[in-house]
Amino acid sequence: MKKFSDISLKKSKGNATKKSWDTASKIVFVAVALVIVALIVFFVARGKKDALVDDVGQTHIVVTDIHGDFVQDEYGNLYEKVKDENGVDTTKSYIFPDKVVSSNGKKIENAFIKLKLNKGWSDYCANDYLGMQHIGVCKDTGKPQCEVKIRYDIMADPNNLYAKEKGLARAYVEKIDGFDNLKEYETEVLGLKAKAMSYTSNHGEGTFYYYLVEQGLALFEIRAFAYNECFTEAELIEEIGKAYELKNLGGTRPEIPSTEAPSEEELLEEEIVEEDTTSATSAK
Repeated sequence: MKKFSDISLKKSKGNATKKSWDTASKIVFVAVALVIVALIVFFVARGKKDALVDDVGQTHIVVTDIHGDFVQDEYGNLYEKVKDENGVDTTKSYIFPDKVVSSNGKKIENAFIKLKLNKGWSDYCANDYLGMQHIGVCKDTGKPQCEVKIRYDIMADPNNLYAKEKGLARAYVEKIDGFDNLKEYETEVLGLKAKAMSYTSNHGEGTFYYYLVEQGLALFEIRAFAYNECFTEAELIEEIGKAYELKNLGGTRPEIPSTEAPSEEELLEEEIVEEDTTSATSAK
């Protein structure tokens, strides 16, 4: 017959073993749970539009609206969520990156432009341009592909920009063999009035287009090339309208200050006003 003490001892050993297994199981369970949570947080944060990672790997949490779109000021800046010296949540201005690309690579935007890559078009962004390249009929010809690229410039003088581009286009047409038919005209692009020009190349097989439009504080230069077998100008403008959206941030362009010196009469009037003001102050 087994002694009660032997039975109790064995039971105690069994309980101790069970407790150690329970503790180990709990540790493993907690560890696995933490890993799963960490992975979920990582993938959610990576996919969230308000989590931006800069060039040096730092993450910036910026303000977005109920639709998930960035909240920006009239100059295109973002609002970054930070804490002040007292640890209170606040925001500060954050410069919009050169471009932000969606997780699927089909949506790209910068401070003033959104680009959605539709079927038949691929990413052709470079420098400060948001660009797209046609991968349809043009690619099958074995020739350079049709392309569109847009850049913005804040506070630029539209007359100077257009004159510069016109000069470059004329230089091509007049000095380089194979360029011809420089035209200047007005049209409509993205629902805005556009100063436009075009010229042909490759013995008339393709056409270069340049459009200049203005919205708010920003001026937009649109440069495009299309083979005639791919797109007419009307079809190209339609493709631009499908792919691009220019952000209207509500800013207005101020009047350009005059560079003309004031006349002697105007200077004399200013001096008289200043003297009158000084006399009135002294009388008090």
